[in-house]
Amino acid sequence: MSMLRLENVYKVFPGHGKKAKDVIAVSDFSLDIKEKEFIVFIGPSGCGKSTTLRMIAGLEENTKGNIYIDDELMNGVEPKYRNIAMVFQNYALYPHMTARENMSFGLKNMKVPTPKLDKDGNQVNGIDHKLIKAIKNEIGNLNNKISKLENMAAEIAKLSNSLNEATDEKEKEKINAKIEKLNNLYDENNLKTFKDKLEKANRDLVHYENDEVPLFSYRHLPKDVVEQRVNEAAKILDIEKLLDRKPKAMSGGQRQRVALGRAIVRTPKIFLLDEPLSNLDAKLRAAMRVEIINLYEKLDTPFIYVTHDQVEAMSMGTRIVVLRDGVIQQVDTPTNLYDYPANRFVAGFLGTPQMNFLEVIIKKEKNDLKIEIDEKHVLHVPLKSLRPIQDKYLDGSEHSAILGIRSEDIAISKKGDFDMKVTLTEVLGSETLLHMDSIESNPFKLVIKSADRIQVSHNQVLSVDINKSKIHLFSNNGKESSIFKKEE
Repeated sequence: MSMLRLENVYKVFPGHGKKAKDVIAVSDFSLDIKEKEFIVFIGPSGCGKSTTLRMIAGLEENTKGNIYIDDELMNGVEPKYRNIAMVFQNYALYPHMTARENMSFGLKNMKVPTPKLDKDGNQVNGIDHKLIKAIKNEIGNLNNKISKLENMAAEIAKLSNSLNEATDEKEKEKINAKIEKLNNLYDENNLKTFKDKLEKANRDLVHYENDEVPLFSYRHLPKDVVEQRVNEAAKILDIEKLLDRKPKAMSGGQRQRVALGRAIVRTPKIFLLDEPLSNLDAKLRAAMRVEIINLYEKLDTPFIYVTHDQVEAMSMGTRIVVLRDGVIQQVDTPTNLYDYPANRFVAGFLGTPQMNFLEVIIKKEKNDLKIEIDEKHVLHVPLKSLRPIQDKYLDGSEHSAILGIRSEDIAISKKGDFDMKVTLTEVLGSETLLHMDSIESNPFKLVIKSADRIQVSHNQVLSVDINKSKIHLFSNNGKESSIFKKEE
């Protein structure tokens, strides 16, 4: 069973003013997250990863699509009722409170249902007026949402009729722009979902207005329960000695532990972490990365982690979601993403330094694949050493493609595939990066990663050898998707 499910979720920020276009921050996002997974959202700034996290938390309302937690629809449900804990990038600790007070603050304000008992200790039944009021509020909210969507549908139909009758091109353009704005915000599935919820809410209202049910009072958690949870979380995170300190007396890593502790004490269904380590220095970030992995192993709870740091993503996630411009590019395990990228973007985004890319012409010749960088730089690769290639690229004709090869899959050799000259050397302690240019009239560049410290001079010519079994090939038609067949 999925702990969290997102179905065709969109987030559109409406443009204000006549010329301001809508911003589609997240587009058609679908994902199933199981009971104990560590999911990492990664991508460049502005790709929609934090917006998606905020929609899961309820801090942003999804424009279209559905979000389910434990198979319960969360559309329109307030954050406090989702039982989710979120850890923010800036820790969000109260500066005037101690660590203990910060961690217990949410618990002290939390109210839990307690059965109402008579003087003999028996459950009291009656009409639950508070519940009836809450259901009426929900019915009002649902009616407003349904009315808003129905008005959008009517306006779209009206504009469509106007478009059919319009003869002026400028007028048609204006009408099309209005229709596009409304279509970005209108979701027929959401309308059906809200109507189904309204029908259920009306049935519940009739039931609770006419039938006596067990009554509950809502009380704060007992002090001893709050203290116990705080102490247990502090022990897990090894911050027991920090409980009486205020944030200003703590290091960045200690503050981050307190922020994690505040999330743990709530015993949430899901942990959401939005770039929690980005404010820490490199050494502390590496240490806290290990702490979070250990915490994940101790808690039987899904983690969803947003980062732009590929080292964090590769070392922490059981699965990684790569995003670009609000669209999922690939969802897979860290090793599969690295070894079998679905497109050029994923291949280039993961890995340091970035994968080398070259425009090439490919052609099947007998049992080989001919890969031509230019007429003087040609590779003949046995097809059996490559993953299966899509049939349309093996018809014997020439096809434009993009060759990708990681820097660690190119080696210096006495007799390699071709000669190149060194233009820059980066010594990184345990490894060396060589920036190299071809020495022919049609120049291209490669970056090579050597596991050894090698001594080379500027403009020195070396022979390089490409590991043919590690070659990646992508289409050169704008989509830049892998031309290898998908694994069954």
